[in-house]
Amino acid sequence: MLCNHRYMLSGNAPSRSSGEGGYADQLPGGVSASPDCRAAAPRDRLSHLLPRPLSCLLASVWCQRAVRVALALVFVAAGGAKLADVRGFAEIIQHYAILPVWAVGPVALLLPLAEVAAGAGLLFAVRGSLAAIAAMCLLFLGVLGYALAAGLSIGDCGCFAPGELPEGVQDGSALRGAFWRDLVLLAGVAYLYAWRRLRRRMG
Repeated sequence: MLCNHRYMLSGNAPSRSSGEGGYADQLPGGVSASPDCRAAAPRDRLSHLLPRPLSCLLASVWCQRAVRVALALVFVAAGGAKLADVRGFAEIIQHYAILPVWAVGPVALLLPLAEVAAGAGLLFAVRGSLAAIAAMCLLFLGVLGYALAAGLSIGDCGCFAPGELPEGVQDGSALRGAFWRDLVLLAGVAYLYAWRRLRRRMG
């Protein structure tokens, strides 16, 4: 997108712009740019990164709300499914062999509660809920990355309801799928963090 500069020669004193008050920015050689060109400059910089229609879509309030609600519902559903079978989720945690035995039970209860609380908080735009979801996404990615690197044979990643996958699926595909799914969730978190800045730049 090209910015059509309108120049006007100025004298010794700066000339007042024809826009909504204020003075036009002075350019070298006593030439000043009109306000509409200044307002378009951030959009020009943004257009180098994203196509204009996509930038407008991502900067819209409705897109932000859709991502926020979807992310919130995923965490509420995941946490609620684990709470429905805490014992089963505890057994899955043991398969990762990361926590001491005494910590498995408390984590199996507290982690789903944190998911539900953070998801509900994000749904109602409670301060700090997005940071909590970001932290849990990073935690999940770290655990799944460890399991993949260690070559663990885990058929059920425990991301949603325990027993969500049939028995015998132990080729690592469940862990890889969960890892990519959590990356998508983390991308949604990053978008929500960047949305305000994107909206300001789109003007």
